[in-house]
Amino acid sequence: MLSKTRLYIFLFMIFQSLNITSVFSQDYPYDLPFYNFIRYDENKLIFPGDSSSYDNLFSSFSTLTLKGEGRITVLHLGDSHIQADYFSGRVRERLQTFSPGNVGGRGFVFPYRVAQTNNPFNLANQYSGEWEYCRNVERNKDCDLGLSGISVTTYDSTATISLYLKDKDYQKYDFNTVKIFHNFDSTSYTVELNGYLKKVEVSDNDSLGFTQFYLEDYTDTLHLRFVKNAPSQQKFTLHGISLETEDPGVVYHSIGVNGADVASFLRCTYFSQHLKALNPDWVIISLGTNDSYGKSIDSAATYHDFERMVLKVRGVSPEIPILLTTPGDHYRQRRYVNRNTEVVRNIIIDVAKKHDCAVWDYFSVMGGLNSVNFWYKAGLTANDKLHYSKDGYYLQGDLLFTAFLRAYDNYIDKNIINK
Repeated sequence: MLSKTRLYIFLFMIFQSLNITSVFSQDYPYDLPFYNFIRYDENKLIFPGDSSSYDNLFSSFSTLTLKGEGRITVLHLGDSHIQADYFSGRVRERLQTFSPGNVGGRGFVFPYRVAQTNNPFNLANQYSGEWEYCRNVERNKDCDLGLSGISVTTYDSTATISLYLKDKDYQKYDFNTVKIFHNFDSTSYTVELNGYLKKVEVSDNDSLGFTQFYLEDYTDTLHLRFVKNAPSQQKFTLHGISLETEDPGVVYHSIGVNGADVASFLRCTYFSQHLKALNPDWVIISLGTNDSYGKSIDSAATYHDFERMVLKVRGVSPEIPILLTTPGDHYRQRRYVNRNTEVVRNIIIDVAKKHDCAVWDYFSVMGGLNSVNFWYKAGLTANDKLHYSKDGYYLQGDLLFTAFLRAYDNYIDKNIINK
């Protein structure tokens, strides 16, 4: 488990510098619930190759935590486990509440309801007009997608989209900077913010595919409308929205598509363009469940896909720290334990070793093959033994955050306490 002594010393330094000491009268805040089937000893970030890319990340986290300076941008990419945002949202919440002033913004969102699929639990949206949608898992559709792996298109200049951040029982978010990712060409409508929001500045970045709005005041609600200013303008295609602030803190983008595998994101035309626009300091890739879900698996092709994904990210940012998470144990069609999961787990570790990525071996942490039955009996998974209950996703998020803290603790021990 995480060395509480060293972390307490460092936390004491943090809160002394902030003149906050009452936290130490409370219980240690990151103790995990105990289940005898979880391998807590395996709950760590593994560095099968060179770990030096993480030094800058941990150094930035120290600066943010100790001095309240700087921003850390995280991108968490995945499938249905990420689209719902219970798992990734829990990690976001933990990182942003680790010390006062860590909330840098909600990050990337998509109005999934417009695309006839489920929103994250902490986001609501409404829309008007007729919309077409395209997802990266729909191989029969020919459409250019971005980093989000999903788009919606309207040919109706009276169409609207509204977003509302839901704060109940969750970290409160507001924002004063909005990046709207969309197609840029002569046929595209002009996007505008509708309603009472006062804009300080509006700028287009067609090379990276977004329009940016700076707002005079903070808000937690966004209304979009699409204006036809010229006869050539016929449609509008939305790829996603980033809700940010100009404050120091952690911005945690979570992007997921139900049913997605690695190849789904590799076919996204504007993936690199939008990744460069978000400019993350840390990329977490939680894919592999759908890569392993078939009756058989082509190990060479799966390795190639994961390698291409890592190289695609590194092509935008060569030194960026990447975390590959292994898929959890699960059933296929509710009846068969999926033995391919362990094959994908081993492939992920091999790719990480070759390309100096970190690994969070969730498959092993969970308990290994057939451990999903224990999770199910404990009320931590859904009936399909593939997805999780809310408590299960929160536990998964807490496990990943604790693994991050263990690696951070080792960095502190090596670079601060013992120097």
